[in-house]
Amino acid sequence: MVDFLNTSALRFLLALILAFTLWVFVSYTQNPELSTAYDNVPVDIEGLAPGLIVVDQEGLPRSQRPEVDITVLTDAETLRERDVRLSDLRPFVDLTGRGPGEHTVPVNVVTTRSLRLRTTVEPNYLVIRLDQEITKTVALTVETTGAVPFGFEARAPQVTSRKQPLTSVTVRGPQSRVARVAAVRARVDIDRLTANYNSPRTLEPVDANGQPVAGVTVEPATADVLVPIIPSVGLKRVPVVPSITGFPASGYMVTEVEVSPLLVTLTGSSGPLDNAENVPTADVDITGATQTFTRSAPLIAPQGTQLRFGEPTEAIVTVRIAPINRPFQVTVPALVQVVGISDGLLASLSPNVVSVTVAGAARQLEALSSAQLLGVVNVRGLGPGTHELEPTFTLPEGVTLAAPTPRVFVTLRLLPTVTPMPTSTSESTAQPTASPGTPGPTPTSGPTQTHGETPIPTGTP
Repeated sequence: MVDFLNTSALRFLLALILAFTLWVFVSYTQNPELSTAYDNVPVDIEGLAPGLIVVDQEGLPRSQRPEVDITVLTDAETLRERDVRLSDLRPFVDLTGRGPGEHTVPVNVVTTRSLRLRTTVEPNYLVIRLDQEITKTVALTVETTGAVPFGFEARAPQVTSRKQPLTSVTVRGPQSRVARVAAVRARVDIDRLTANYNSPRTLEPVDANGQPVAGVTVEPATADVLVPIIPSVGLKRVPVVPSITGFPASGYMVTEVEVSPLLVTLTGSSGPLDNAENVPTADVDITGATQTFTRSAPLIAPQGTQLRFGEPTEAIVTVRIAPINRPFQVTVPALVQVVGISDGLLASLSPNVVSVTVAGAARQLEALSSAQLLGVVNVRGLGPGTHELEPTFTLPEGVTLAAPTPRVFVTLRLLPTVTPMPTSTSESTAQPTASPGTPGPTPTSGPTQTHGETPIPTGTP
């Protein structure tokens, strides 16, 4: 072992270790490792698929890139001689293959030139939200506020872009935001103006409740709005008349028609205004109605006139429908039935169909069936002979007989008797013969009622 330690190879190895240790000590003493921090460094987005857009937690497009803090570790000589700057660092996230939704991706840092350094990033991962970017065409509306002075009127607004009429525009943005857009509006204020309003206006996307929708862009972003304002030749206050067409369901009637507003103001020249007596509404169809309902109907200004600016363009029409309570009378045929026939009797009825007059509400009479119009004559306890009787009827609630029921004749007679004939000794059997002066054989399985050749219905109470 001592011989080994005295060898030249071991002495060389020990010298090399001591030299490296001394070099490291001197290097860190003369050129120590330093750190430099850069805060709020924007992060580049790479690999974003076409048609996708980066959004925030509210679904709004991100106007700024996400940021991270970067710490650089390098020796003092490199930091001093190579002049390390923030522009030498490029943090980025790779979104290749990522679709709509929320993704957690690592942050990478590369140098833009060859430098000997180490970097740390805070945070190491970023949450990136992606949404599909879509376009949608929506209607353009003009919202006017204020009122022109008395003696002037404002005509319908005209919207143009690059001197071309504009009625619809395109909105672009994240799908979740564009889906909320119901229209795009331009706001104009014509209060107290006596000349045309003509000005470029910013177009604003709004939802179905008229609230602005953020995070989408409008193409075009502005439009020229012209509101013609002209002197009024004349004014006339006239009533609003609802136009009702059709009829309610059978058994119902219109009890009242209400309209709001009751009066509107027309503008125009003296001739057409003098001829205008009212403003009708568009037709309100009540065909088949069975209950009260309300409709919104446009107002139709008489020819040569128009509704004054600020007047409603539609009226609210309420039509009150109620059942007809007045009783009606109808005469209908009714079948008559005999019940209560005693044993041993036959019955014939004349006539077996009578005309009866019933009264009730229209819908009750309409629902009346033939089964509910069956007359009954009860002959219980009556003997042979002809009897004049009045049929009785059991009618539904609300339906009554409006006139006495016609009387019918019921003839009761005894069943015929059958006399057996003497039998002979021959192989044939003699048939029974009816006794002189009596009808032919009649089955006795049950009572039969006839009148002429027509059978009549029978029954028991």
